[in-house]
Amino acid sequence: MIKLISKLRNDKDFFEIFQKGGISFLIRIGGQIMGFLLSFIIAHYYGAQGLGSFVLAITVLRIFTLLAKLGLDTTSVRFIASFAKQNKWKNISLFRRKTLVLLCITSVISSLIMYILSQNISLILNIRLQYLQMASYFVLPMTFFVLHYQSLKGLKKIAEFSFFYRMSQATFTIISIYIISIFISDEIVPIYAYLSALLIVSVLSFISYKYWFIKSKKVNHEEIIENLKIKDILKISIPLMFAQSVQFVMAWTDKLMIGNMLDPESVAIYGVAFRFSMIVSITLMAVNSIAAPKFAEKFAMNDNNSMAKIAIQSSKLIFWTTLPFAAILLIFPKFFMGLYGIEFLVGFDVLRLLIIGRLINAFSGSVGNLMQMSGQQNSYMSILIIGAIINIGLNLLLIPKYGIDGAAYASIVSMSFWNLSMVYMVKKKFGFFTMYIPFINKKL
Repeated sequence: MIKLISKLRNDKDFFEIFQKGGISFLIRIGGQIMGFLLSFIIAHYYGAQGLGSFVLAITVLRIFTLLAKLGLDTTSVRFIASFAKQNKWKNISLFRRKTLVLLCITSVISSLIMYILSQNISLILNIRLQYLQMASYFVLPMTFFVLHYQSLKGLKKIAEFSFFYRMSQATFTIISIYIISIFISDEIVPIYAYLSALLIVSVLSFISYKYWFIKSKKVNHEEIIENLKIKDILKISIPLMFAQSVQFVMAWTDKLMIGNMLDPESVAIYGVAFRFSMIVSITLMAVNSIAAPKFAEKFAMNDNNSMAKIAIQSSKLIFWTTLPFAAILLIFPKFFMGLYGIEFLVGFDVLRLLIIGRLINAFSGSVGNLMQMSGQQNSYMSILIIGAIINIGLNLLLIPKYGIDGAAYASIVSMSFWNLSMVYMVKKKFGFFTMYIPFINKKL
C-alpha cells in the first residue's frame, strides 16, 4: 500500500488530477448545496409553480446562449490549454480577440431572436411573457460568463473555474433574492435575482481570467505567431456547438417537454429529482475539469500513451468515489425528495431512475471530454445527435403514458447509448477503454 501511494505521488499526471480534481470536488459540493438551497427557497416562498416557471425561463435563456456561443467556449479550453503548455501567450491573446468579436455579434443576434420569439415560446411552455422578454437582454452577459470560466479551465485554474461554473450563480442569486424581496413580493423576484447575479458573475469571471492570464504569462521571445483564421477556429467550434446543443437537448428536453405536455409543477418535481441525481456526477465533473485540458495537452504532443493513462486513472477515481453517493440516494429517495415538501414526494421513483443513468455516465469515465479535446468532435457530435433523437422520441412516447417517470426512462436509455457508444469509439480510435470495471481492468 505504501509503495502504491508513493508511486501515485510521483506520477505527475495522476497527482495533478487528484489534487485539482479534489479541489473541484469540494467546490462542487458547495455548489450543489447552494443549488439545493436556491431551489428550496424558491419552492418554499413561491411554490412548485414558481420554481417550475423559473427553471423554464432560465432554460430558454440557456438555449439562446448556447446558439450564441458557437462552441467557442469549449474550443477555448482546447486552444488555451495547448498554447499555454507551449508557452505561446501572444497566440492566446490573438485567439481571444477574434473570439470576443465573434461572440459580440452572435450574442446580439441571438438576443434579438429570443425577444422576437418570446411570445410564441411563452405560449408553448406556459411561461409568463415578461420573464422571457427580460431574459432576452442577458444573452451577451451569459455568453461572456461561460467563455471566461471555460478560459480559466484552459489555464488549469480549476478552483476558479469550478467556483464560477458550479457555485457562483446560485450563491449570488440567493443573495439577490433576499435583497430584492425587501422591495418586491411578486413571484418574478427569482428571475430578477438570477439576472442580477448573472451580471455580477460575468464581470467577476472576466476579472479573474485577466488576473490569472497576466500572472501565468511568461516572456517567450521565440514564440511564433500562428495564422489562426476565423474560419479555422469555426471549423472546430461549429461541430462542438452542435455537440453542445445536443448535450443540452439530452439534459433539458425532458423538462421542456414536461412543461409542454404536463405543467410547471411537474417540471419543478422532476427538476428537484434531476438536481439530486447530479450529486452522483460530482466526481465525474470534478475530474473532467482537470482531465479536459490535460487531454488537450497530450493530444497536442501526440502522446496517446499518456492520454490512455490519464483516462484509466480518472475512471478508477470516479468509480470508487461515485458509489457511496449513489447508494445513499438509492436507499433514501423519499427522504431527500420530501425535504422540499409533500408535493415533491411523488418524484422519488424518478430520482432512482435518474441515478441509474448517472451511474452509467460516471462509470464510462471522461470519455466525452477526451473526444472533444482529441480532434474527435465530429464523431462526438454524431453520437450525441443520435442520442438526442432517441431521447426526444422516447419522451414523446412515454411522458403521456407514464408522466415524469416516462421522462426518466427516456433519459436512462439515451444516456446509456451516448456513453457506451463513445467508449466504443475511443477504443476503436485510440485502442483503450475509458470505462473502469473492478477486478477486470486493474491497470492504473
